[in-house]
Amino acid sequence: MKSIRLFALAAVSGLAMSALALGAGTAKADPVKVAYLTPKTGPLAFIGAMYEPTVDFVAKPFNAAGGWNGNPLQVTIYDDAGTTQGAADRFKQAIADGARIFIGAGTSPLASQNLADIQRWNQRNPDDPAVLLIVGAEGLNFTGKDCNYYSFRFTTTPYIRQNALAKVMKDKGMLGERIYSLQPDYTMGREMEAASDENAKTYGYEVVGKARHDVFKIRDFSPFIEKARGAKPDTVFTASSGSDLLLILQAAAASGLKTKFAGMFLDEPGNLASAGAAALGGYSAQIFNAEAGGEAGDAYRAAFNTATGRDPVAFMSNGLITMTMLTSAVKSLPAGSKINIKQLITALENNKVEWPMGTLSMRAQDHQLQLPLVVSIVSKDAKHKLDGTDMGFQPVKLLSAEETSVPVSAECKMVRP
Repeated sequence: MKSIRLFALAAVSGLAMSALALGAGTAKADPVKVAYLTPKTGPLAFIGAMYEPTVDFVAKPFNAAGGWNGNPLQVTIYDDAGTTQGAADRFKQAIADGARIFIGAGTSPLASQNLADIQRWNQRNPDDPAVLLIVGAEGLNFTGKDCNYYSFRFTTTPYIRQNALAKVMKDKGMLGERIYSLQPDYTMGREMEAASDENAKTYGYEVVGKARHDVFKIRDFSPFIEKARGAKPDTVFTASSGSDLLLILQAAAASGLKTKFAGMFLDEPGNLASAGAAALGGYSAQIFNAEAGGEAGDAYRAAFNTATGRDPVAFMSNGLITMTMLTSAVKSLPAGSKINIKQLITALENNKVEWPMGTLSMRAQDHQLQLPLVVSIVSKDAKHKLDGTDMGFQPVKLLSAEETSVPVSAECKMVRP
């Protein structure tokens, strides 16, 4: 079992070593080609901007250490522009370029397109299959009715995150009895709403109101906040992100709404700076929190900060986990002329990696990542401040992978060749 901390400590020196190592020992080796499909332009470009720095942070030290039996990992980022047509076009381009390992780093609609493209390719080319590593899409279908031998999910689901938030906030007496659901009107938001409904009895609260909003189209959320105010909630659950989340928090602060917000994406870059005091007291279910990881967490944060000039927050953590588990699995494969995709799938299913938060593993039955989560509160008492503010994410509780795990969906009928 490889330690992710070793990757972190090797990263800084590896950045300097990689050019020499590749130039000397692996210049003539055939690269292991990985296609990274993510939005770099369009309204979802902020997603690609978070994933991009995670690639070199893991790939360069891996290649500097010899890659896969002397073969370097070559990760090419393809801009899908945040559209399904763009995703389909970039898939064709990457296949033509020789990639058979795909990382889908976008929303659920984009991941659905990625998966459909993978399935079509594999049906037509059973002796030359491709595999999809889903980084950011949290729709239940990817490990439910659409679970697939050739796809893996390296992040959570709204059910995993809402359950973690409700569990910890209830245990700490922070949840309250009146819950409001304010969600983006697409897959993730609808499933966060459903999770809030389903967990009501378990955690002893009443859902006193619901609302959904268009994604990245609304400039004034005050009507939504006024509707929420009328329900008098103790906590508002939301899966909103990006500019939508900022505008929601700002509208809540401007209205004087006294309630807690609990969600998934409060730690996106710039959120604390833009929201200001409106973010204080908000709860987030995080994949990474340096303070919660103790010495290992601080070392990982420092290494990433030195290499990239930023903290590993929000989607960056998904990208780091994916790249590290991929390189760990690749490293374990026997030498050959090219990567055997079925051997890689088996390696990913059996792979375990130490993350500063705890052990990461992949559940073979549905290819859902089993991972720890940190429930944190936005506070001025946090050890690490973000976005040039006096605020950060103070850990409330670190949940192990066993504590965050949810059962395999009855809809998952994975067919294994």
